[in-house]
Amino acid sequence: MSEQIKLLQAIENATTLEAKFSLFTGFMRDEFKFDGVHYGIYLNTSSHRDIYSHFVPKRTGLSDEWRDRYRKGGYVQFDLSLFLAAVRQDPMMQSAFYQGAQSGDLPAPFARVVAEVQDYVKGGVVIPVNHNGQRGVIGLYNRNGCRAKNDAHYARHRFVIETLASHFHKSCHWADEIVEQKDLSDMNLTVLRLKAQGLRVKEILYQIDRANPKTVDIHMARVRKALGTRNDMETIAKAGQLGLLNTGDMPPPAELHTLPEVWRHL
Repeated sequence: MSEQIKLLQAIENATTLEAKFSLFTGFMRDEFKFDGVHYGIYLNTSSHRDIYSHFVPKRTGLSDEWRDRYRKGGYVQFDLSLFLAAVRQDPMMQSAFYQGAQSGDLPAPFARVVAEVQDYVKGGVVIPVNHNGQRGVIGLYNRNGCRAKNDAHYARHRFVIETLASHFHKSCHWADEIVEQKDLSDMNLTVLRLKAQGLRVKEILYQIDRANPKTVDIHMARVRKALGTRNDMETIAKAGQLGLLNTGDMPPPAELHTLPEVWRHL
């Protein structure tokens, strides 16, 4: 148990998402034999299209060949695990998806993706995670081995694995990753932050040295599209939740992450 506590502390102390992700995935590989990890957050879960078009992922250990097929085939829109994790709370076994595809219970486009991934993933689990309203998903995968043995191994260690996954998600901050993956510019963020301070359009134009009033609308529209929001108020709230605003703009409530209570006295 001490190794899990050390991991939680190391994740908490790591300063970047990449560092936290590396610690988590390395431990899952070395301790629990999950050699593929897929982690991401949902910016909008209002519809099927919003789920896959506003999903921000990080992956490691999955086959480059499969990732290429997934991207070129547009499989993200028929990824059953991605869709279900956005609307469910309980973990789902990869073997259950395979059984559903084999029995004909899944719609054809979803069944096709499930059937094809079997060549690259032998087993695993999809764990929905949620912290302060920020939904995410952590997929842990076995690229080799017997499906039944993989499922039994997860069942034996389920409590620890799910606790680690939940705490990992709580500790992660996605602002930099969102800026990079959604290609938000410095000016996009500057206008967003000035808007969050309550400045009027003319005041924002003065701050950014622009004259066209449409400039503010253009930049805010770009941020809305990236975050999957409908209006400026919703955009500012979502940006604050994601850590995209400066401290003085609209700070989220300070929170001290601590070790899970059940492990505190071990």
